[in-house]
Amino acid sequence: MGLIDDLKLQWRNGGMVVRLLLINAAVFVALHLIDLPFWAMRREGPGLLGYLVSTSNLHALPWRPWTVVTYMFTHWEFMHLFFNMLMLWFMGRIFEDLLGGKRLLGNYILGGLAGFAFYLISYNLLPVFDGYADGSTILGASAAVMGVLLGIATYRPDYEVRLLLFGTVKLKWIAVVLLVIDLVSVRSSGNSGGHLAHLGGAAYGILASMQLRQGRDWSLAFVNLLDRMRSPFMRKGPRLRVEKRPGRAASERDAAFNAAKRDKQARVDAILDKISRSGYDSLSKEEKDTLFKAGNG
Repeated sequence: MGLIDDLKLQWRNGGMVVRLLLINAAVFVALHLIDLPFWAMRREGPGLLGYLVSTSNLHALPWRPWTVVTYMFTHWEFMHLFFNMLMLWFMGRIFEDLLGGKRLLGNYILGGLAGFAFYLISYNLLPVFDGYADGSTILGASAAVMGVLLGIATYRPDYEVRLLLFGTVKLKWIAVVLLVIDLVSVRSSGNSGGHLAHLGGAAYGILASMQLRQGRDWSLAFVNLLDRMRSPFMRKGPRLRVEKRPGRAASERDAAFNAAKRDKQARVDAILDKISRSGYDSLSKEEKDTLFKAGNG
């Protein structure tokens, strides 16, 4: 199997985490491949990076509105990409296993948007950033990844993971440490905008999980809205007209469907309780499959 075929297979079967990783990696590789010949000839490149990164400049932003989304898939430095994707792979798999791929995508995008909003507001309202009259730039998946990380850490704070050198650690402590690092680094590093965006993404992840516990699913509702907006542009096959005859059989089918739905939810709740007690690794393959299908339903 060739590389392209293998990537297509991963895209189809790898889940949402793999798709997000592939998009970020593809943007990184494309930017460098396009720029490389210009660098070799000592000529100025097309400046594609400038069309993907976003800015805090309120005069420039209306002319580049797409960048509020593209910035969260854009990296220029390899180590920046590497650490963001490592965290996404590590936390994204847990999120997708427990809550499904659609919610993962919603948390990623909305976390990135929340991070950008916090960055934008801070750079235009806080006196400490008065020196940035022309605005600053922002790129990278960090805020979106923080939306995923804090989302799952808030939803399952006592979920345990194994970390090299540290052993078994609960998600809530990983989240707390990263939040403290960002809070301290806002004033002590040269990347204040990035750390502000991290905090905005984290805030979305926390709030979204709190709302999910109360039955309001922000992330899934957002992705479903995107699907509805996209559906008119998707190819549709010929419709088959089916005549429905109401009667006793239909009522029995409805009752059976509702009973099956209740049984399915009961199985999912039992699996989540088992995770809380013994961790995700204690699940059987059948239980993991059940949880994955429920999350993507």
